[in-house]
Amino acid sequence: MRIAADYLFTGEENPSPGRLVIENGRIVEILPPGESDIDLGAVILSSGLVNSHVHLDLSLERDSDTIPGSFEDWLKGVVEARKELGDRGLVEAAVTGIEESLSNGTTAVFDIDPRGHSCDALQDSDLKRVLFREVISLEAGFSADKTPAEIIDDFVGETSDPSRELRAISPHSPYTVHPHVMANLLESCTGNNRLWATHVAEAEWEQELLTEGTGPGAEFLKRFGADPTDWKLGSSWIDDLDSKGALSSSGLIIHGNHCTKDEFRQIAASNMAMVWCPSSHAYFLRPAHPAPEALEMGVEVLLGTDGRLSAGHLSMLEEMKSARKAAPQIPAADLWRMVTIHPRSWLARNGHGSLLGSGRLQPGDPADLVAVSIPSHSEANTSPLEAALDGSVQACWIDGRVINSSAPDSSFAPGREEDR
Repeated sequence: MRIAADYLFTGEENPSPGRLVIENGRIVEILPPGESDIDLGAVILSSGLVNSHVHLDLSLERDSDTIPGSFEDWLKGVVEARKELGDRGLVEAAVTGIEESLSNGTTAVFDIDPRGHSCDALQDSDLKRVLFREVISLEAGFSADKTPAEIIDDFVGETSDPSRELRAISPHSPYTVHPHVMANLLESCTGNNRLWATHVAEAEWEQELLTEGTGPGAEFLKRFGADPTDWKLGSSWIDDLDSKGALSSSGLIIHGNHCTKDEFRQIAASNMAMVWCPSSHAYFLRPAHPAPEALEMGVEVLLGTDGRLSAGHLSMLEEMKSARKAAPQIPAADLWRMVTIHPRSWLARNGHGSLLGSGRLQPGDPADLVAVSIPSHSEANTSPLEAALDGSVQACWIDGRVINSSAPDSSFAPGREEDR
């Protein structure tokens, strides 16, 4: 199958017209404009969008456009919501999230799953995924009769579809995982080349908790019967890991809302990546996110939604718009790289490039694609990548098969054998 578009995004500032040749679900060649089976016209055709941080089991309607109370109360509400929904409700919420993701051109997600509900919902889904099993432990020891390495290996070994699914571990945050447990988990991940992700510097009070053992974070821990002095590291979490030589490319920093420039230098030097969730960030009324500073320090920045409960949507196109509003100084090409190339390059440098490919439409990449329209009313001097931020998803493919299409042309009909 040959798919033509006016703009192929391969990571460059100025996308150019061309055709992709697809065979057996993979890109085999990029050709100049010419005869094609499908001509998409004035669209950006790129690798499928990646949501690099999402909690699919929290694909619920949010009550307001901004957080109604404190962050601590919101976290408590999340815990209560999961209890009220129960197993069936959480699986159904995850299914809702999967459907919304696919309808918005997302072909892969990095999902954090505390109890396996997303695993169940994704079992027969086309959506590709990195599933992070979430760990929350306020005690110094493990309740299970297994070592951290055994816990990780059991979960990682459970996947039945390695062509679509990769499993990893997510100690939730430096304030919800006891430092002893955190150290054991990260040591096991590093020693076995396992991917891991952690919410870092999400709340402003995290720094005071870790350096002094006091503040709102300490009060939060006391509410759950934990002793906040156990969390006193005397430094930030990034500084502490760096001093121990525990920062590694296999780690993914989520949020990083209050990271300093020095911490960004440490993150960049270790080849880690960071996920920015601009819509969720705005929901929590946080100060401006330091993503521009992170980029200046050489950090590879990815984009995620966090969850429908905070972002209000699961659209990566909307997330790029939120990022544009929050940081207009970031070039449009960088925003597109954050949802196509950067998550894939993080996987590739950790030995998992085959799952999603390069994100640059290179021969050999899986034909996971999205077509985003360029509005006809766009100003003449607006770049195609900038204009497409106000466009809409026309179609997406996973392994060369049409998953979703809003085009009236019957050639986009999902599931047609000739589209495979």
